[in-house]
Amino acid sequence: MRTVGVGVPAAVLGGTIAQMSTVSAYAGTKSITAEGSEPQACAQGEGKIIQWGPASAPAVPAAGSSGVTAVSAGACANLYNLMLKDGRVSIWGNLNLQDPNQQRLSRVPVAATRDVTAIATAGGYAFALRDGGVIVWGGTHDSQLSLPEAAKSGVTAIAGANGGDSYGLFLKDGGVIQWNGYVAVPDEAREGIVAISARHHALALREDGRVITWGPDLPANLTVPAEAQSGVTAVSAGGGFSLALKNGAVIAWGDNKYGQLEVPYEAQSDVVAISAGNVAGMALTASGKIIVWAYNVYGQLDIPDEAQCGASTISCGYVCMAVL
Repeated sequence: MRTVGVGVPAAVLGGTIAQMSTVSAYAGTKSITAEGSEPQACAQGEGKIIQWGPASAPAVPAAGSSGVTAVSAGACANLYNLMLKDGRVSIWGNLNLQDPNQQRLSRVPVAATRDVTAIATAGGYAFALRDGGVIVWGGTHDSQLSLPEAAKSGVTAIAGANGGDSYGLFLKDGGVIQWNGYVAVPDEAREGIVAISARHHALALREDGRVITWGPDLPANLTVPAEAQSGVTAVSAGGGFSLALKNGAVIAWGDNKYGQLEVPYEAQSDVVAISAGNVAGMALTASGKIIVWAYNVYGQLDIPDEAQCGASTISCGYVCMAVL
């Protein structure tokens, strides 16, 4: 039995009481549907990126006004984000091109300019997936960009860690391959895995619907609750907390300092996608409705009117983004 509430300082998750804390005055919940009204009926958009959050966030370039199929929000409020359009990766942000490391990150490799099917940000690195092979760029030296041989073919999903030490997770033949990680992939994540996510900690979803987690100095409050031991269909690792999707409802566990675990009622049914940010949770319903909750000091809860319905993709870091 899970109980959740808005403005309550703790949530019961799978029989485990989440960490108690005082919720900031900036914490709260907001969705695009006004209280008491029915979700709006609206048509799917044309692939336009809508972005909100910190005032310092880099503006979405003109290329993001249509045709975008995927976005990945970076970890920092003002550094960089990725978009995928017509199979081509583009990067935008407040990159200091006088800094050799940020200049390296800004240069999307030729291999990532066609036929790309997935993208992921990872601190000072970026990933793309093309023809089952992982592409990585950024870092400080070319020697850091060596990928495991197994990641060069047959990969079906990628995830980048945007907190602490940057690393990557790749899914191949139901097993997790880890790049640049400091904690070995547990044996139970080497087979039977259907989805992956990473931040400071890593999450993997087994084909039986059970979530497993690992990472450096993994705190006790990130232990997977009983509720996420079966029936889960999606996972997302955030800044010290985790989200899972089960039967259309969001499960949250971990750090509740900013109210990340206080999943609103609107996100307890009909949810089809989730994204855990640095200090906020984000969900997308089947009708294209966006829900954001927890910390609003960066403006993540200030969902633009333009994003009232029709979203197809969401991504949350410090910045929140949706593709309409």
